[in-house]
Amino acid sequence: MLARPCFWRIVVCTLFLAGGEPSVPAQTPTNFASWKDAKNADSVPDGASRMLRDFRNITGTAREELLVQTLAALKEIVADADVVPSTRYNAILAAGQLLSAEPTSGNLPVAYSAALPYLVDVYQAPDSPPYIKYGALLGIVRHTLCGIDSSQQDKIIDLLLETVAADLVPDGVTSAVWTWFRQTALDGLTALKTVGTDKKVVSELAAVIDRKSQELENLCRDPNILTRETWEWTRRTTELASKAAKTLGDLDYRTASDIDTESITDAFIRLTKVVCDVERTIAADSIEQGEGSPNPAMLLEQIVINVKTCIQSVVWGIRSTFLSAARPGESSFYASLKADDPAIKRLDALLSEIMELATFLDEGDKAKRSAAAANVPKEFKFDLLELRSALTKCSETLEKVQRVDDVPVSEE
Repeated sequence: MLARPCFWRIVVCTLFLAGGEPSVPAQTPTNFASWKDAKNADSVPDGASRMLRDFRNITGTAREELLVQTLAALKEIVADADVVPSTRYNAILAAGQLLSAEPTSGNLPVAYSAALPYLVDVYQAPDSPPYIKYGALLGIVRHTLCGIDSSQQDKIIDLLLETVAADLVPDGVTSAVWTWFRQTALDGLTALKTVGTDKKVVSELAAVIDRKSQELENLCRDPNILTRETWEWTRRTTELASKAAKTLGDLDYRTASDIDTESITDAFIRLTKVVCDVERTIAADSIEQGEGSPNPAMLLEQIVINVKTCIQSVVWGIRSTFLSAARPGESSFYASLKADDPAIKRLDALLSEIMELATFLDEGDKAKRSAAAANVPKEFKFDLLELRSALTKCSETLEKVQRVDDVPVSEE
C-alpha cells in the first residue's frame, strides 16, 4: 500500500529533474456548434456555466489561447440572427463573464480585457437587438466591478452617463425596460466610484435628478394622477431619481475640488420635496374620491415605499451612510464640504426634516406613539389623512431652504 505514493513521488521528481512539470489534464472543448441548434436552447445556460468553470484550472498561455478561441466563438453566436434569441443573449452574457484570472483570497477576479471593446461595440451598434444590448451592458458593468484600465475609464463613464441621461426611449424598448437599462448603468458608475473628469459624473447625475424632479412636479398638475399607469410611472421615476441620488453617495469625493455644492444640495432638496408633493397629492385625491378611490391599504403601502425609497437614497447621497450612522462616510459629499460652505446649513435642515419624516413613517404620529406588542404583525400607525399631513409639513419646511433662480429663499 505504501509503494504507490512512493512511486508517484519518484515520477514527479523525475519530471522536475528533467526540466518538465506535471501537465494539467486537458479540458474537453466546449461544443459551441451545439449551442446554435434551437433544440438545445434550454441547456445553453448550463453549458455556459460549465464553460466558465472549465477555466478555473487553466493558467498562462493555455488560458489566453482558450480565451481568444472562446470569445471568437461567442461573437459568432451573438452575430448570427438565425440563432434563437435566448442563446444569443446567453452568449453575450458569457462574453462579459470571461476572466483572465480567477478571484483569490482578498483579490477580485480579473476580467478579460479584450472582451470590453467588443461589449462596447455591441452595445453601441444601432442594429443590435435590445436584449443583446442589455446583455452587453451587464458585461460592461461586470468589468467596472472587477476594475478596468484607466485608459478605458473615461470612455466607459461617457457610455454609462449617456444611458442614464437618455430620456428618449429607444425603438423596440418599453419605458419600463429602458428604466432597467438606466439603473444598470448607474450600477456601473457606482462601481467606478469616481466623480469623473471635470466632475462630469456629479454634474450629470445632479442634472438627471433635476429633470426627473421637474417631471414629477408637472405630474402634480395632472387631473388623472390616480390611474394605474400614473402610479407605475411615478414609481419608476422616483426609483430612477432616487438611485441617481444614491449613486452620488457611492462616489469618492476625497480628491475632488471645485464641485458646485449648492447645485447638488438643490437637487437633493428638490427631489425630496417633490416626492412629498406628488405622494401627498395622490393621497389627497384618494381621500376626496372616497369609496371610488383605489384600495386605501395598497395605496398607503405604495406611497410609503416611494417616500422611503427617496429619503433613504438622498441620505446616502449626502452622507454615504444610513441616517442612523453617527457620522458621514469619510469619502462622502458631506465630509468633503468646507466648514464655511453655506450648503452645510441647508443639508442639515434637509437631514433633520428627513429624520422626522422617517420616524413618522416607522412610528406614526408622535402624540399617538406606543410600544409595539410582542409577536404582533407590524402595521402602519397612521392613515392616508395623517400621511398627507406629514408629507405636507415636510414639503413646506423644505420650501424654505430651496433656492429660486439660485437665490436662497428667505427664512421667516
